[in-house]
Amino acid sequence: MDSRLVLLKLFLNELGVSDSINEIDDRKSIQKAVYLGQRLAGVDLGYRFGWYLRGPYSPSLTQDYYALADSLSADDKEWERKSLKPEIARKLRKNARVLEKPKKVELSDADWLELVASVDFLRNVRKRDDEEVQRILKKEKPHLIDFVDDAFMHLDTFENDQ
Repeated sequence: MDSRLVLLKLFLNELGVSDSINEIDDRKSIQKAVYLGQRLAGVDLGYRFGWYLRGPYSPSLTQDYYALADSLSADDKEWERKSLKPEIARKLRKNARVLEKPKKVELSDADWLELVASVDFLRNVRKRDDEEVQRILKKEKPHLIDFVDDAFMHLDTFENDQ
């Protein structure tokens, strides 16, 4: 297994995110979790994200999670003999809680990750204020707009605890 795929597998494990790519929600969750893990934990795997229909998206990450799935289906367990540096693993575990959906939010886990990653991307990468973030999400993601205030509060609370 290529070293970048081993790193991706270990990264997902520390965040508590499945490496399954069977469903679109699985792939969406990986995209958003890796985006948030890189940005908030400061652990750069080298994936660069742009804006897409479902929020932050990295084509190179897509290639890698398909390659990872192929390696895992071939029963390649090289990743089991490797581990992340302890400080990186600690950063990821500490930041994994940003992925956790609040109990009162009535969205699927994948939709929650799409919303939180989208809000973070628009705020911190595109440098939009919250009013503009709401306007963009209302237009592009009307199915998520009812929970945008929850995402703002969740991210604000998380970043204030850092």
